[in-house]
Amino acid sequence: MSSAANRLEAIKNQVLYSGPATGKEDIARERANTSFDIDAMKNYWAGGAEAYDTLQKAYALIKDDPEMIVQAPRNFHELTRDEHREFTMGQIYRTIQLTKDIKDPKMLDALRTAMIQYSESFSMRFYVHEFLFKGALNMFGTDEQKAEWLPKIEKCQVLGCFAMTELGHSSFLRGLETRATFDAERDEFVIESPTVTATKWWIGMAAHTATHTVALCQTYIHGKNHGINWFIVPLHDRVNGDLVPGVVTGDIGAKYGRAGLDNGWIQFRGVRVPRTNILGKWVSVTRDGTFNPAPNPAVMYGTLIPERLSITTGCRIMMGQALLIASRYGVVRRQGAKNQQIMDYQSHCVNLMPGIAFQYVLRLTEQVFQDQFQNLTSNGKMDPKQYLENVGDMHAVSASIKAACTWFGSDVLESCRRACGGHAYSAYNSIGGIIQDWGVVTTGAGDNVVLLQQTGKYMLYGFKEVVEGRKARGSIDFLNNYSEWLAQDTCKVDDERDWLHPSVAADVLTWIIVKQLEVVATTIAGSQDSFQEAFNQNMLHIVRIAEVQCFTHLLKTFITAIDDLEKQQKGSSNKFEHADIPTLKKLASLWGLHVLFKYMDFATMEGYLTASQARSIQSQYYKICMELRKDVIGLTDAWGVPDFIHKAPIGKYDGDIYPEYLKTLVDAPGCFGPPPYHS
Repeated sequence: MSSAANRLEAIKNQVLYSGPATGKEDIARERANTSFDIDAMKNYWAGGAEAYDTLQKAYALIKDDPEMIVQAPRNFHELTRDEHREFTMGQIYRTIQLTKDIKDPKMLDALRTAMIQYSESFSMRFYVHEFLFKGALNMFGTDEQKAEWLPKIEKCQVLGCFAMTELGHSSFLRGLETRATFDAERDEFVIESPTVTATKWWIGMAAHTATHTVALCQTYIHGKNHGINWFIVPLHDRVNGDLVPGVVTGDIGAKYGRAGLDNGWIQFRGVRVPRTNILGKWVSVTRDGTFNPAPNPAVMYGTLIPERLSITTGCRIMMGQALLIASRYGVVRRQGAKNQQIMDYQSHCVNLMPGIAFQYVLRLTEQVFQDQFQNLTSNGKMDPKQYLENVGDMHAVSASIKAACTWFGSDVLESCRRACGGHAYSAYNSIGGIIQDWGVVTTGAGDNVVLLQQTGKYMLYGFKEVVEGRKARGSIDFLNNYSEWLAQDTCKVDDERDWLHPSVAADVLTWIIVKQLEVVATTIAGSQDSFQEAFNQNMLHIVRIAEVQCFTHLLKTFITAIDDLEKQQKGSSNKFEHADIPTLKKLASLWGLHVLFKYMDFATMEGYLTASQARSIQSQYYKICMELRKDVIGLTDAWGVPDFIHKAPIGKYDGDIYPEYLKTLVDAPGCFGPPPYHS
């Protein structure tokens, strides 16, 4: 049969087997066949039944509010940049109004959560003010400074931004150029941008909104540079919005995403602030200009750690919406000679399931890491000695989580886009917009390559320490047994079912980390070049080791969190808010196999894994993905995201996607009639 005839036969079969859309029936059957209680998992995911109910009330409160949610016939995806910014500011003002009326703090948190899920522009404005600006004051401010500023911040009488990066400087903070020069006669600091490259750049809310900023500046007193410190600097008048004398700000302009956020640039031209505006928890300047430094310069970077850890929440929100849309589309869309659900194809299922598993990894581990940081800082009242002993490990963990997780998120989002075919290229189906909004998280809060270099360097230093007889701590304490790990020449797993135990995957991954650290350390030590040059020549290797460490640390933490949760739930009678432990354990198996499958080349090229073992890992990886296929709707339903939040007709909860998708297009401006350009 000719190729043309084959093509005609394929078309005929497609036509013969294609029937009416069965999405509603298909998705209802998926929910009915889920292996666990979806409602109980929803309650667990939200933080308990009460938290889930409160969040539903918050959704109901905002859903039909035209100041909070774009209402039909307007479409969120049709907003211009100016409309998006105006609407986002309207959301903020409306949120402030509601905040005054709502007395229940849990309801306030739920309201903010709902709005953060709805709009990344709102989310980032809220984050910059509440997390970065207020967070810097909490971490670096004195009690007196907190008493002066926090009430104004919490009432939004002061709106803040976070001026760290510059046009010519970002990850290398010690190279920042903005200056704060002490004027002893007037008891003030003078803030200056001495060069074009000193212009503060990409500063969220700086263009139009923020009344104040915390600015990171080189501190000059009596001609001597005392390094970088944080200063509160006014930008816009709180009443009329005019710029403060000496401040020049502008809009960054057209961006890849987050159109509702007014990213801006700032130049300081002799802006004067009181001496007391230097954030003084760790440093102080007396009236005569005596500078009392921090016990260690590292404390001045502390605000970056919670910023990087918090990115896991943003990952869950954006990745979760894309995965939910792609999963629902995958069980509704039918394709092929037998007109089967595309989720049944191995290529489709294996494409999406690791991302779904990763959502649960983040959900169970993010609080662990945030609690570790809170314990370290004691909410800003940390003991300097204890802080300095442990902040290095916390920095390495947060840096790798931010970098490796956001890179993985980029892969997941692209997988979701491809999983929906051409429909995901439509802005109305949200995934494209999520990808655009996502782009900044791989660069903001530190470039990913630089962050993984820092984690890798920390690991190499830890390896050197244990080889020389000292102890490693925290996330790399397994290096204390480095000689035992290196004594294992080959992997002893011979039953392919053992690969389903996540602890087995964790052990092989730990061996990979230890062995590759030894390889790199030996290579650098034997180099004739300087350490920095030798490090650069091995950089990609080191970055990849840091990725393995991040994902393995997440896996180990996830395993422990599941064990702790199982014990906790055994002592609780509230079955209606229990996570399903067998399902979580399967997700841990999937995550462990995913990471091992991705990085097992390290073990095969060292002879630790045989070709047969590598094939078994691949086989079990694909099998566990397909085994969880039956729960794909239950697992994504458990995140509790309403249709109006994700905004994608092809991700409708009831599965009736095609009429809604067509209606969205019919309602869109310019769907019918001659276009203006024809005239």
